[in-house]
Amino acid sequence: MASKVSEITRPADVPAKIGKYVIINKIGKGSTGTVYLSHDPYYRRDVAIKVYNLEEDQDAERAKVSRKMFFNEAHMVGMLQHPNIMPIYDAGEEDGSYYVVTEHIQGARTLAAYCRPDNLLRVDDVVEIIYKCAKALHYAHGRGVIHRDIKPSNVMLTIDNDVRIIDFGIAIVSDSEVSRIEGIAGSPSYMSPEQVQSEELTPRSDLYSLGAVMYELLTGFRPFRADNLSKLLHQIVYATPPPIHTYRDDLPEELEHVVMTTMQKEPNKRIVTGNAMSAELTRVYKDLRQKYDSLDNQEHFDLLRTLTFFHEFSHAEIWEVLRASDWHEYKDGEDIVREGEVDDRFYIIVAGSVKVQANGRDVGALSNGQCFGETSYVRGAKRQASIRADGQVTILRVSSTLMEQVSSACQLRFNKVFLRSLITRLQGSGGANT
Repeated sequence: MASKVSEITRPADVPAKIGKYVIINKIGKGSTGTVYLSHDPYYRRDVAIKVYNLEEDQDAERAKVSRKMFFNEAHMVGMLQHPNIMPIYDAGEEDGSYYVVTEHIQGARTLAAYCRPDNLLRVDDVVEIIYKCAKALHYAHGRGVIHRDIKPSNVMLTIDNDVRIIDFGIAIVSDSEVSRIEGIAGSPSYMSPEQVQSEELTPRSDLYSLGAVMYELLTGFRPFRADNLSKLLHQIVYATPPPIHTYRDDLPEELEHVVMTTMQKEPNKRIVTGNAMSAELTRVYKDLRQKYDSLDNQEHFDLLRTLTFFHEFSHAEIWEVLRASDWHEYKDGEDIVREGEVDDRFYIIVAGSVKVQANGRDVGALSNGQCFGETSYVRGAKRQASIRADGQVTILRVSSTLMEQVSSACQLRFNKVFLRSLITRLQGSGGANT
């Protein structure tokens, strides 16, 4: 007879129940609490339960802040109902434990995964994400809520590329009796100048933070960086961030203008509302879509269509892989992958050939249509061989992180073909893993 959920053996640090919710597993832990997975049988949906560690925290002031954050989020149960805001379903207190119940999204990750120069989203995808965030913030602002902590780790991207703004723990809610968290609350790198200076905040403070997030998603760098907090806060108030075009020259001027207008020091010089920001981004998005449907991308598609690797892919799936990839040329003798490095990309040879080297000696060669980089299937694994260009080589570099955002059908097709190609290669040559 099958065991009931409540009877399943669980780790000692995972409670059997929190309130009326039977706990399935622990899925995360942060500075203010622990998050558990549960299932709400009444509404037939998975939920995430965040339990604030008020009793565990030895720092009385920090525990006080955590308590205020709980009441802030609890106050918003059912208050914000927007498709791009994480809904808060329930909140409660039991035996001194304070908890908040929200939607649970399987497989979602935060935008922090796409803030590295070597793992950026496509520009039109960034514009679409920020557009949704701007619309969601406009909705929240219209209901008297200022988030105060917009940052990459507080924006979730679902497996079907939808967006959820999360964590309203330090939000300001107008006409609320809940006591505010005063002082510098939030994440300094994304704070507006007025937030840094503890001045009165308006919705435009959130828009500044959203502009800072867009800056980082486009460049892979935060607008301001310093080796200590005081220098960072001084830069936010007085300095101008490096122009986006100094990091990359392939972005339209109109997009850089939107970012920099949103990040003006004086609130009255910024874009006025989230709706106004989304309208500006709509115009930029239309131009970007035309660019990405241009001849260059059609030529890339046509070339991939001829490769054996893509023979089983539909047209739509090839376009999906292109969206999760970048096209790179390597010169003769140039390293593509180095042995011992950690890298999350898969590689498909579009044209040319490469040498496979392990422990300083040649162990094989690969040519157009073949693939390498299977260690990307294991997060954090080191490369087992070096790959070096043998003459001029064109490579399609596929980000394993970005591939998690394409359709399930495309992921399954890619994994099937990649692994089959890998097995065929290893059986034929006994070559080193890459």
